[in-house]
Amino acid sequence: MKLLSFGYTDVGFVRESNEDSFLVSDEKGIYAVADGLGGLPHGSLASRMAVQFFDAMIANADVCHTESELENVVKGIHRFLIENGEKVAGEDGIGTTLTVLRSAGDKVLMGHVGDSAAFVLNGNGLQKLSKDHTLEQEILDKLKPGESIEEQDLPEYYHHTLTRCLGQNTDFSVDLCEHSLSVGDRLLICSDGITNMIETEELEKLCLASDDPKVCAMGIVDMANQYGGVDNSTAVCVFAT
Repeated sequence: MKLLSFGYTDVGFVRESNEDSFLVSDEKGIYAVADGLGGLPHGSLASRMAVQFFDAMIANADVCHTESELENVVKGIHRFLIENGEKVAGEDGIGTTLTVLRSAGDKVLMGHVGDSAAFVLNGNGLQKLSKDHTLEQEILDKLKPGESIEEQDLPEYYHHTLTRCLGQNTDFSVDLCEHSLSVGDRLLICSDGITNMIETEELEKLCLASDDPKVCAMGIVDMANQYGGVDNSTAVCVFAT
């Protein structure tokens, strides 16, 4: 099985700078999207440091094939950002989301912190592998069976306030999962500039729009911009062929 990938990012129409970063390496089998925290300085630096350090820590395709190994890598990036963040940004430090995929034979490992997202598209449709680490999701997780809450009933800032990120001295854990991978499956990692603008049903159609991951990644980002481009948008498409 061979993996073909493409990543694409755009600043959008509202933000002054692009604080998203991404990594694609079919040779190593590693893929990542990071979104620097807009409420802290140097968001673009934080996201760039995260994906570059991830690339550096996975030296080749023969390492990091278990969830525990991937967890150690992500936690190492977290420590690196904490140790170096104050040097460039003072006591507030820097912060970023990070969602990574690591292919390992006929499976893919995910490591996730923040509100970027990872999806897999197969015969069961488009499935989200990650869960957003936001105040909104925290409230939803606490609902009892049968309870519900309307999105508009929550304060607006709940939707984008993170409960976990890299680079800040917060209670920290990495969401991990392992998913089997078959020929024909498609993977997507994207920033919240995509998921906040495009519904899952339409995102699935965009992932199926072409057999070329470049066409799909660029089409996803373009659609987010068509819907207003209010945030930076990044999409990494990985196709198993």
